[in-house]
Amino acid sequence: MKKTWVKILTLLLLVSLVLSACGGGNNNSSGGNASSTSSGGNQQSSSDAGNSSGASSSEDETILVGGAIMNLGWPWFLGTITGMEQYVADSGRNIKLQFEDGKFDINTQITQLENMATLGAKGIVIFPVDGKAIIPTMVRLHEENGIKFVVGDYPQTPDSEEDIVWETFVGHDFREMGRVAGEIAVDYLDTLGIDDPVLVYLVVPSAGQASVDRFEGFSEVVLASYPNAHIIQQADAKGDRNSAQSLFENIMQRYDTIHVVSGHNDALALGAYNAAVSANRADEIKFIGIAGDKEVLTYIDEGNPSWLGEVLQDPVVLGYTALEALMKAMDGEELDDTYPLPKPEAITPENIGQYDWKNWSWLGN
Repeated sequence: MKKTWVKILTLLLLVSLVLSACGGGNNNSSGGNASSTSSGGNQQSSSDAGNSSGASSSEDETILVGGAIMNLGWPWFLGTITGMEQYVADSGRNIKLQFEDGKFDINTQITQLENMATLGAKGIVIFPVDGKAIIPTMVRLHEENGIKFVVGDYPQTPDSEEDIVWETFVGHDFREMGRVAGEIAVDYLDTLGIDDPVLVYLVVPSAGQASVDRFEGFSEVVLASYPNAHIIQQADAKGDRNSAQSLFENIMQRYDTIHVVSGHNDALALGAYNAAVSANRADEIKFIGIAGDKEVLTYIDEGNPSWLGEVLQDPVVLGYTALEALMKAMDGEELDDTYPLPKPEAITPENIGQYDWKNWSWLGN
């Protein structure tokens, strides 16, 4: 009988354990709050780990940034590449730069921006081919891909506020560059003892407002000192050395006296100089370059009497500063409409020894 009760108690104990086990299982299943808290805690822990990992990987993540260059056929623009590369080295950030040569052709540059977007560029520094035509492409890629833009060197002229999708403009003050060239010209004209000098200034219509500003700055300074000066403005559609040489050959046929020549860039000044050399008039005409060219600086350094000076537009500083501005924008910083650069400098026979220009790689050194 005792054994029977032991068996009954043992059986009841087993049933109780089974029921407790079943009840516990039901509580885990139906007791959603407890399960959610536990499970949710695990998910939160997992999520936190993921965020931590994501932050770490985002810091190490390679950021693709495009550099759309107007025309690498002009050695000056090589300096913008050097400047952007210097910024990457100084910043220590994991930035991959993708450079493209627009070859001074708007359709080529449009295609290049689209290709950069396809490759996954997060931001693009663009040195545009002209003052307007690239804007629709920038607007579209900004809206569709979220790409941030910084415009360098060449200010754009949008039709509306909605078209301004770039974060800022980084460029030299073109009017001030013209003024510096004008100051060099005036210093020379002061030695001549005449009040009605003749000057030629070559512009590039396709360069839009940039060319206008340089010419107006030049004229403003010259006319302030010599109100009777005759400034001949001539347009060069191509803006290169060969076209400028042909243009200046025609100008010299029309004008027996020309005292000073300057223009939108060094290629134009050099083309005009070559024409003067060919016509045996280089000794009577003085030239002023703008931007920065090894040949011009060599002439100045060697004491070529035809060259009064060079207005330095430092492309390395431009490229460095433009990428710096872009990265600030990509980090969420609000930028002003323009991002400051140092003022242009005049390099003359008197001060060229102060410049380490022979080691400037963008000059081809």
